[in-house]
Parts: sequence; structure tokens; C-alpha cells
Amino acid sequence: MKIYVVVPAYNESRFIGAFLDKLSKKTKNIIVVDDGSRDRTTDIVKSKGIKVLTHITNLGKGAALKTGCEYAFNRLGADGVIIMDGDDQHDVSDISQFANALSRGAHIVLGVRAMDSRMPLTRLLGNRFTSVLINVLFGRYISDVPSGFKAMTKSAYKKLLWHSSGYEVETEIAVRLAKSKINYVEIPINTIYHGKGYGFNLIDAARIIIKIPYWIWS
Repeated sequence: MKIYVVVPAYNESRFIGAFLDKLSKKTKNIIVVDDGSRDRTTDIVKSKGIKVLTHITNLGKGAALKTGCEYAFNRLGADGVIIMDGDDQHDVSDISQFANALSRGAHIVLGVRAMDSRMPLTRLLGNRFTSVLINVLFGRYISDVPSGFKAMTKSAYKKLLWHSSGYEVETEIAVRLAKSKINYVEIPINTIYHGKGYGFNLIDAARIIIKIPYWIWS
């Protein structure tokens, strides 16, 4: 099974070099999408000999993911993609779990972070709220809605094809998955938090609520 890792990145020069050094030891099938960075992100990726696709302007994470997935599936003939963030929060040793799950027939694989004191409180509350809301609406519980570590097959990608261009893409994917009949598996992942106040929180969750009806009916 041909699997590519898609990494969206925006102004990640601080972390992307070290992250790619570790990732390239696990796989050579890597696509980085530089979403209009103003720093040295693209230069660093190129110095590693890794394929980089660039947006001239910042279009948002959802757009970057779509660019990377379309390239992997339509240009490189990928059977599946593993999506990881470029800020070095994800442990590259976990990608074998995702690849194995896809190879065993899973169409969607969702990485789930530990919901404990290691997760900043604002993220924990926002995460729980969104998971409960999706469960109430669709009867399917997704444990870690905003997690950026996931994998999917080409057929699943076509069914989940999202419209969101920004960070709300993770929630849209979860909503589309929850309302679909696609089976998914969840696996625990390791996470490194570089900033306590950064990330998905209750305010983000509240803003996303108004978008859910559109995702349901579109």
C-alpha cells in the first residue's frame, strides 16, 4: 500500500527542520505544503530534499491539507495519506500505527491525545465540548475532534472532502465522518505541547457551532 505523509506548515521554521529529520528516518514519502509562510519554512524543507508545495499567500490549514492530499492521490498515486502537523507536536514513531491500520483495511484512522493534565486546560475543555456535541447530533463519539494527526484512504478522502480552508477543517472532517457510514478507528498518540495557551479552546468550539448546519447539509 502506497502511503504518503502530508504535512501542512505555516511559519514553522522553528520546528520543521528537526521534525523532518525525525520523520525522514521513518519514511521518504513526505509532502510538505507551505501555506504562504513568511519565514524560512520552504528553504528548510528544500534543504532536506523533501517535496514542498507552496501557496503564494496564506490560505489556511484546510486548503493546505487539500493541496497535499490532492497531490498525493492524483499525482503520486497514493492509496492513503497520513496527516501530521509541522510544529513537531506529533511523535513520528506513531506513524507505523496509522500505516498498519490502513493496511489492515481501515479507511479513517484518528489519533487521540491523552486527556489528562498534560493537555492545556483550554484545549481539554474545547475538545470535550465538541466531542459531546457531535455525539448528541450524530450518535457517534469522536474522542479527539481537533487532533491534527490522522490518516485516510483515497476513497474516504473523496467522501469527506471538506470546504473549510482554516483550522476549523478538523471539526468539519469530524462532522462529515460522524454523519457518514464510514467506519473509523482511534489510536492513542504521544504529543509534545510547546505552548500552554495555544490551540483549540472553548471559544473556538463556540465559533464552530454556527458552521455545523452548513456542514451537515452540504
